[in-house]
This record gives sequence, C-alpha cells and structure tokens, in this order.
Amino acid sequence: MIVPERSSDVKKWMLSDQTIKIFVGSVVACIIFTFCASFFAFQYFQHRNEFQEATFQNHYLESELHNLQSKLQVADSTLVRVQNFEQKLRVITQLDTQSATANVGPITTEEQNFLHQNLDGQFSENTRNMPTNGVDFLRSDLDRVTNRASLQEQSLQELYELLKDQRSILASTPSIKPVDGYYTSGFGYRISPFTGTRQLHSGIDLYAPIGTPVRSTADGIVTLVSNDAGYGKYIVISHGYGLSTLYAHNSKIVAKVGQRIKRGQTVSLVGNTGRSTGPHLHYEVKLNGVAINPVKYILN
Repeated sequence: MIVPERSSDVKKWMLSDQTIKIFVGSVVACIIFTFCASFFAFQYFQHRNEFQEATFQNHYLESELHNLQSKLQVADSTLVRVQNFEQKLRVITQLDTQSATANVGPITTEEQNFLHQNLDGQFSENTRNMPTNGVDFLRSDLDRVTNRASLQEQSLQELYELLKDQRSILASTPSIKPVDGYYTSGFGYRISPFTGTRQLHSGIDLYAPIGTPVRSTADGIVTLVSNDAGYGKYIVISHGYGLSTLYAHNSKIVAKVGQRIKRGQTVSLVGNTGRSTGPHLHYEVKLNGVAINPVKYILN
C-alpha cells in the first residue's frame, strides 16, 4: 500500500504468493547467471592465456626439434665423410688384409652394413611430416648416429694402433695430389683419342697450366728421368715397399736420378710434351710393377 502525505488517495496492489515466488526466483536466477557468467568468463580468459602460451611453447619446441634434426643431419654427413676418409686410409695401409686378431678387431660385415645405411645423410620424411611422433623419430636418429659414431671410433682406434708402427711405410706411400688441377681423365679402359681403339689408361690426367709445379706424392728416390714420344718428359720415383709413381708430359724435370725426395717436394713442371692433347700431368701409381688406380692413394 502507498499512502501519500498530501493526498488521501491510497494506492494498493495485491501480490499473490505465486507472483512473489516468480519474482524472487527471477532475482535469484539473475544472480546465479551473473555469477556463472563471471566465473566462466574468468576461466575463459585465464585458459586462453594458458593456451596461447602453450601454443607458443609448442611452436618453439617444433622449431628446436627441426634444429636438432638439422644438426643430426650434419653429424650424419660428417660421419659419412670420416668413413670415406677412413676407407682411403685402409687402402693405403692395406689394413683390410690384416688379421682379425688385431688390437681392436676389424669391423664385421654386419657392422659394415650398418655403417653403410643412409649414406646420403638424409633423415626420414616421416620425421618432418609427423610432428606428433617427431621425438620418437629423433630418438631413433640419435641412437643410429650414436651407434655409428661408436663403430667409427672403434675402427679409427684400430687405424691409430697400426699407424703408430708404420710411420716409415706411410711416409713412402703416395697420398696427395701431385698437382693443383682438376681431373680430365680417369684410370681404366677408354677410347684412345689418338688411335680410336679401346685401351687401358694406366693413370689419371690432371689439367694445370704449363709451368705448374708437380709434387712428389710420397718420400722416395728418383730412379728414372727420360723423354719419349708417348710420355714426353717424365720422371719415375721409387718409394719402396713395391710402390712407384710416374709423372709424364712435363715441360721441365727438376729432380735428378738418385736424388732423395720428400712428399710435397717439386720434381717437375707441368707441360704438353709427348703424345698429349693439351697441358696436363699424367700420373701413375704402380704396386709391384702393376698399375693401380691412383685415386685410391689421394687423400686431399
């Protein structure tokens, strides 16, 4: 009831129990709705920040994962280069013919097969295409590289033990390029540019300008200096242990017969003498008088 101060008119409303219940229920519902909306809004903004942070961390971890994969790829490629270099060392030291009872035994066939897996240094495409399993693939790659490194360490330890006792042999074993130049013809059978028939090319040809110094590829003694229609001006160096090297088509011979030569010492100058199609050095390596591929004896 409303009773005004200056009027006798009294205004009266009648509210039923049901109306009051509806009103009170509506007020309570509004309060509960407001509370729930505030609570969920708070939760939403809180979890949104956490989600954004988690998303950022996920992108960061994916980036780090790819960086690790790249580093593993580099390590894998490095191991391949080390392995190839080791194989050349084994050739010049004839380690492949050593007894299996050496200090650290030679690598078994199974280990060799393992070492030759994935020689291209490439990682599985699954690692890049399946980020959810990236850690598993990365762990697998890590295990593989670790195993390869362990096998390589064992193999190099074997080489080290052998090389300590063979310094004089190594000094007398050809192991460097005789001239700074690029390959123009390899070892093996080829069509001769002069006769047009298939003939054995008993060495390799390295192009270099006339006058480029030619270096001895190992310690030795000059046994022959000559000039003929085929080789032109050439020099032969004996290195002992059945090894000798020949350097042909020179413009000038610097060393003399009987002279002791050290690896890397200049013995002649590149030329175009004899049966030659242009300035280059013809280089041969012979073992017990039999020509073998000189590339097997070039480490640099």
